[in-house]
Amino acid sequence: MINISIADAHNRLSALLKKVQKSPILLTRRGKPVGVLITPDEYDQLRKAKAYMQLVNVSREVREGPSADEIYRLSREELEKRA
Repeated sequence: MINISIADAHNRLSALLKKVQKSPILLTRRGKPVGVLITPDEYDQLRKAKAYMQLVNVSREVREGPSADEIYRLSREELEKRA
């Protein structure tokens, strides 16, 4: 991975866009990471992986959470307390 300051990246953006095809580029400000340049394909893959992981987590929560009957019962109890 190439590390480059934002100031340098600003001046060399065109060249960096060619280099990003081979390797991600880490952008830094005062020596601290602030962003990464990646290809559109890499970005799409990351978005898909993130969406998949969110689905896996939701599926696990539904599987491990209360049943529909339990949710109904708890909701009824809550409503009855308010009445």
